[in-house]
Amino acid sequence: MLNNTWNYDVTCFSNSNYLCPSPNFAKRPLVTIEAMVALKAGLDLSNAFDAAVWAVVCIAFWSYCRLGELLIPSLNLFDNAKHVSCASIPTSDHTLPNGTAYTTFHIPWTKTTAREGADISITSRQHVCCPLAALRHHTSANILIPDTAPMFSFETADGAWAPMTKPWFMSWCNDVWVAAGFPDMPGHAFRIGGATELLLQGINPNIVATQGCWKSRAFLEYWWRIEVILPLFISNSSNSSRTLNLDASMSSFAQQHNLTLPSSA
Repeated sequence: MLNNTWNYDVTCFSNSNYLCPSPNFAKRPLVTIEAMVALKAGLDLSNAFDAAVWAVVCIAFWSYCRLGELLIPSLNLFDNAKHVSCASIPTSDHTLPNGTAYTTFHIPWTKTTAREGADISITSRQHVCCPLAALRHHTSANILIPDTAPMFSFETADGAWAPMTKPWFMSWCNDVWVAAGFPDMPGHAFRIGGATELLLQGINPNIVATQGCWKSRAFLEYWWRIEVILPLFISNSSNSSRTLNLDASMSSFAQQHNLTLPSSA
């Protein structure tokens, strides 16, 4: 277990229907379920900062958000028109007929929709990495944060609060991961990993594309890139059938949108 003390200091393509991969994409690591579990083990969730970190981790992964849509880039750069605030934290959950709890909140800006924003759906999971449980824990651990503050702000030891920034978040996650034997991850690794995990679980690609705010062509190009790194993501033969099912599902998606994927051979 790592020492989780946090010292906060405020001063401190030729054919338009044919998709081609980026040659550097396969080199990028991605967050896996195993990495999520290791990260949680390295955090102290009784600590307000770590509680905020864990909420961002779970939401960024399971809702495959861009970190820039959840976090501010640095202190004093919070913009109400672009960054989500505590006022957007949902105060209640909904329950589906099958007993699954879920909630949603609106973010005011995304890379693809700009100021139209998007609704982020958070669904409970029977897993130690449940995003709904992580969000509720964050709000209870940081109950004194004002509604006007950035959504993932945290209480400090002096009774004040501070906004979670993307550099602080990534630095803390990577400190834990590297100590646990994982590679240093880029921020986009959450979005890649979450989308891949849900596709492997059999979630309809149209749903994944919608939640991730991808256009059909962009999503197919994104999928081809994911397919290149699947061997890094799937480490045991028990997942081979999931991969075959996913290949068939994505082929159907491509046909539905009149797009062609290149062979990965």
